[in-house]
Amino acid sequence: MKSFFKHLEEFAKATEISQSEMEDMVLTWNEPFRIYTRKLDGTRMVRDMFSFSGPSGNVRYNYQAKGYMILYDLDRDGYRTIVFKNVYKLTKFGQTYLVK
Repeated sequence: MKSFFKHLEEFAKATEISQSEMEDMVLTWNEPFRIYTRKLDGTRMVRDMFSFSGPSGNVRYNYQAKGYMILYDLDRDGYRTIVFKNVYKLTKFGQTYLVK
């Protein structure tokens, strides 16, 4: 029962943000956050991540224009591609945001 109320309290504190506001928050380099998203097969994924200056060297791809970004996964110690439209929640600096 305590778990239920803990989740209820978390959602009560959550702030709704738009997709573009979420992208701006995620693309602030080197600031850690917890991202809640769905993989392409529909399974849920929760990871502690941060964005960074691109690993592509001299190649300049516009990942954001294509709707995804490569982020560094602190849990798995490696890179992971995140599709922005699949992100449904973000926690950054102790504040929870629900993505509309």
